[in-house]
Parts: sequence; C-alpha cells; structure tokens
Amino acid sequence: MLSLKRSLFSPKPAPLVVAACLAMVAMGAASSALAADEGSALENMLVRDSKVDLQLRTYFFDKLNPAPKNNNQAWAIGGWLGYESGWLGGIFSFGLTAYTSQPLWAPADAPGSNLLTATQDGYSVLGQSYLAFKVLDQTLTGGRFLVNQPEVNLQDNRMTPNTFEGGALTGKLAGVDYFAGYLSAEKTRNATTFVSMAEVAGAPSDVDSGMWLLGLKGEPAKDLVLRFSTYQVPDVLNSTYADAAWTLALSGGSKLRLGAQTIYQSSNGIDSIGTFSVGYGGVKADLTSGGFAGTLGYNQTGRNSSLRTPYSSWAGYTSMLIKDFYDAGQKAVLVGASYDFKGLDLPGLTLGGQIATGWDAINPSSGAALANSTEYDLDLNYRFNDKSWPKWVQPLWIRLRAGVLVPASGGAKTENYRIILNYPFELK
Repeated sequence: MLSLKRSLFSPKPAPLVVAACLAMVAMGAASSALAADEGSALENMLVRDSKVDLQLRTYFFDKLNPAPKNNNQAWAIGGWLGYESGWLGGIFSFGLTAYTSQPLWAPADAPGSNLLTATQDGYSVLGQSYLAFKVLDQTLTGGRFLVNQPEVNLQDNRMTPNTFEGGALTGKLAGVDYFAGYLSAEKTRNATTFVSMAEVAGAPSDVDSGMWLLGLKGEPAKDLVLRFSTYQVPDVLNSTYADAAWTLALSGGSKLRLGAQTIYQSSNGIDSIGTFSVGYGGVKADLTSGGFAGTLGYNQTGRNSSLRTPYSSWAGYTSMLIKDFYDAGQKAVLVGASYDFKGLDLPGLTLGGQIATGWDAINPSSGAALANSTEYDLDLNYRFNDKSWPKWVQPLWIRLRAGVLVPASGGAKTENYRIILNYPFELK
C-alpha cells in the first residue's frame, strides 16, 4: 500500500445537487411537523408515507498493474441521498436521488479506479428523477431510475451505481415477475452525464440507439427459480441471458443449490461495434451447511468473440475482482468457500475466498493463444447488525477485499486491494 501523502480534501461544489440534497433533508426534518395521522392526501404522499434514505460510503482502491501500465489508485468519500414519495391515491409517486463522490487521496498519475472521474476529480449528479404510475398492481416508471436485470444493472461496486433513462413497465402476471422497457441512455458508475446506450457500448457518435429490454423471473416449481433477460440495441448488439437455480434440502439442515446459465450475443444492423456472435455457458453448485458455504463452478465462452458487458457487471459465475474469464475460447473453473462466524459467537463476521483459473483463451481476430491465468480473491466482512451494538452503529458495514491475478507463464502479477465502509440509514 502506498502512503497517503497527496490527500485532496477540497471537493468541488455542485450547487444544484447540493440544493437538491438540502431540500430532501428539509423534507425529512419537517416530517414531524407536517405529517399528522389525519393529513391531506397530498401531505400523506409527500411527507407521512415518504422515505428519505442516506447512504454514506468511503472507498479505498489500490490496483497494482504490471509495467508499463500505470497503477489505479484512489480513496473517495461520498454516497447518495434519496427521496421517495408515498403513493397519491395508490396511483402516482415520484423519486429523486443525488449521488456524489469526492477525493480524499487521488494521485494524478494513477487514474482508472472508477471511484472518481477519469481525471481524478470528484463528481456530483442527480442520478434518479422519476415518476411512477400504478394500475392494477402494474407500475409504469419514466425518467431516470435503477434497473436490476442480469446484464443491465446497478453495478454498485464502486462509489455510486449505474442509473438509466427511459421508461419501464414492471409487475407480476401469472406468477411471473417481469420488466419491459425502453432505455434511451445510461449514467455509468462514475459519470455525471447520461449518454446513449449505443455510445456506452462503444458505437461511434453518429449511432444514437436506445435499448429494448425484457426480463422475466418465475418459480414454476418449489425451490426452482428461472430467469430470462434479453435486450436489443439497434445497429449495435443483441444479448440474451437465461439461468436456472434449483435448491435441494439435505440432511442436517444443509442445502445444495445447482445452477446453470447461458448467454448468446451478436452484433446487428450496421454492426457499429464490429461483426461478432458468441455463445457462453456455465454450471455451478453451492453447498451450505451451518456457517459454511462452498462453491464449484465451470464456464466456457465460444471462440468467435469475447463477451461484451457494457451495461453492468458481468453475470457469469467466474466474475472476480480483477478478471472475469470470458475471453474468446476461454474455459474457467471456480472454487470458493466462505464461513459465517455467528456460530462461534462472532455475529456479523464472515470470511470468504475464491480461486478461478482460465485456459484456452484466444485472440478472436488472429486465433493466437492468450496467456492462461489464475486469480485468488479474499473477502472479509464485518456487519455491526447484532443487537449487542448500539442501534445507531448497527447499519455500519466494513468490507476488506483483495485479489491477485497470476499468469501461468510466470509473468508479472496484478494485485488489487479494496477497503469499503458503508453506512446506510433512513432519515425518515
């Protein structure tokens, strides 16, 4: 770890976002004065039935890359403040969320952590601002909001999440949860602006396509969960994802969860990001017994292309801290284990580790072999949610993560260290 000599404690002001934050805090602070049990419908919507959530986060990120690549390093503080109204007449509601990340330590020669901007500056942005209408338990949402589908999601593994612009219809029909929507733009994790879904995927500026997205989730039989998601970005790419997870109860309270997943992606239209098509498949087994959990997984990517993951974190089983093991032709095995120390009178403490190794990856253009590699990850968590802690401390979550990627050829390794403190709570 490098010493923190070049600290930056002067975040740049963002007047509009700060004003929005102050307004939301004022709503929460005024709730006791405004929201009587017998208030008007509008008062109940805006105050009594509303929620004001604050997420505080500080994040230290240190990735040491082999030469000649620069390291990626930063320490940031921030989070978000969100307001969600109640439902007016059970039909209408709205929400606002302001996000910020500001540098505590940000070496100018080590950008790329995605905690801050590309130039190591802080940022503030109104990432959510939406209206929602509910009819017959189906909800129509428009504006800027969160999406949580397998290949289009929050990717909340830095300071602030992805958010999306567009419209979506969600709900449950015939026992199946669904998401159907059109997304015109995305604000990626550390961005301050929304850009077209085509641009996020790397298309040239003259392509301005949005995304049609459909997601389904159901439980056709007890302990069997099926998911399906597909999206199309015209003139850019299509992707279809499906998975299944079946949980079996074993003796002594143990459980075995068997999973399988598949992805198929291809370019379309004018093929603005190149012509490609690729398939992927994976299987996984998770065994839990008492505080112990073990994982064994395998996945394989077709040889025509590597997978694309422009809109989210990767949904594959071998998603690791440094490498995701979805290169063209790549085969990968994952072995993992974790332990919850609650049974040893240490509630809130968990320790986990994963090893993933990949081989047979190729350059899809030339067919040349790429280096095999193995990654080792550790994940130590402590949540202060036990009742023995004071109530105000209980939301605190401390997470320490470390990963090392080692080439099989014996070349230079890549190291990644992260320290994350989360403190979420409801102001109202």
